[in-house]
Amino acid sequence: MAESKRLKIRAHDAEDIRTLSGLLQDSLAPLCDVTYLREESRFVLVVNRFCWEMLPAELRERSLSAPDTPAGQAENDDVSFSDVDDLPTFHRVNTGLCFDKVKSVQVKDVDLSKKDEILNLLTVAAIPGYITLHFSGGAAIRLVVSKIRCHMDDISEPWPTLYQPRHDVDDTENKNDASNEGEKASHGDKNSHGDEHSQGDEHSGGTRSPEEA
Repeated sequence: MAESKRLKIRAHDAEDIRTLSGLLQDSLAPLCDVTYLREESRFVLVVNRFCWEMLPAELRERSLSAPDTPAGQAENDDVSFSDVDDLPTFHRVNTGLCFDKVKSVQVKDVDLSKKDEILNLLTVAAIPGYITLHFSGGAAIRLVVSKIRCHMDDISEPWPTLYQPRHDVDDTENKNDASNEGEKASHGDKNSHGDEHSQGDEHSGGTRSPEEA
């Protein structure tokens, strides 16, 4: 069984956010566990995180046994048996995320009132004044921040799963676009902020605050 080690990560700049993003890729975010605490200038969520840091996954050993030979079947009966292949075991864990210094929250194709929905997190990108969480299907939550102040804490023990996340082409392109956006901004692209706002206006629904959503 893999050693369980709870991660505690602090992010104070764009490079830290990139590290955080790699650990959070393919996290499942139930909207019932997403909250903007306006008076505390804090945005918090609990996600079901895939444990990329535990790869390569160990092989799960299975030992199949029965207390007795079934009646009427002798051990030397002409019955063909085949070995069971070891299956790769991956892990997930419940993880808390807290973003501080949040002045406002905006959403794109996300309705925070639909608490029964679950979003699939692709990446987290940071540019001066903004931190954006990009989800499958082009959905996004953008935090307007005065500073980058974020901490991530695993709040449970990892549990095994046989499934590793896979992406379709659209999701991969969305993730690459988000990464390129952050890189351009970090190199002083003066049009980054304006482009982001104008794209929100051109699309139906645009970028909305939680109140408008």
